[in-house]
Amino acid sequence: MNKTNIKKLYSLTHTDNFDLSKNTTYGLGGMCRAAFYPKTEEEAIAAYCELKSSGEKFFVLGRGSNMLVSDRFYDGYVICTSKLKGIFLTGENQLTCLSGTTVSELMNFTRKNGFSGTEFLAGIPASVGGLTFMNGGAGGKYISDICESVTVFSDKLHVFDNSACDFGYKHSIMRDINCFILSTTLTVETSTCEKVTQNISKYLHARLSIPHGKSCGCVFKNPQGLSAGKLVEECGLKGFGIGGAKVSPEHANFIINCGGSADNVYRTIKFVKEKVYEKFGVLLEEEVVYIGDFNDSYG
Repeated sequence: MNKTNIKKLYSLTHTDNFDLSKNTTYGLGGMCRAAFYPKTEEEAIAAYCELKSSGEKFFVLGRGSNMLVSDRFYDGYVICTSKLKGIFLTGENQLTCLSGTTVSELMNFTRKNGFSGTEFLAGIPASVGGLTFMNGGAGGKYISDICESVTVFSDKLHVFDNSACDFGYKHSIMRDINCFILSTTLTVETSTCEKVTQNISKYLHARLSIPHGKSCGCVFKNPQGLSAGKLVEECGLKGFGIGGAKVSPEHANFIINCGGSADNVYRTIKFVKEKVYEKFGVLLEEEVVYIGDFNDSYG
């Protein structure tokens, strides 16, 4: 473990005793040692390299919209992408977004400049880097549909074209390798500001049916040919909860934090998985990413 490497990082913008609960959409999570905020790709690479070589635990955090973070102390560090922002026209009908660019910032850029093709992402509380990592999307469309290439750093700088990203349902190759997503290049179409604004409004309106409350969005992936939410609902689990976590009465694939703990949410997820497997023989797979240690006990 090389503490010298960690000391170098304190030249970056950073926060000691970083509160993860204030940086996840679940509003849950404990403290960690520190968070670092690279503002450029060079700083991001430096932070990633120093932490990796130090042997310390760390993870990369975007908007925290697809994570359940333990309330226990995370004995490690976080690289936050919230300052790694920027959108650049890098080719004919191509936009390159640094990984910390939020969906709302992307929508504002495309609306102002009359670029169409990204509107289906409107309203998703995520960063472009996070969406690329998870191959996120909405309404049957995914970022892989418009992704030209992704620039990542692992042992060295790599540029993956769309085919090399191994995109699938809630999957990309970036989930299988240790790397830092630096930027994503998207293919767009020339349109008008008015048309793009109309499209964004349409997709935002479609999201009004999403359950209210603190959540990670859909907890489970849909099994082949099935609806995870429907399976949970048919187990009679709408409204079920453990502690301050509850399966949404509106949509059974959402588990809401109603003032509970990360363990409450974790136990509720595990209970739901067990009941669906008992009734249907289907083992649901989580979309949500777990960070830290959780209590498996229901007691």
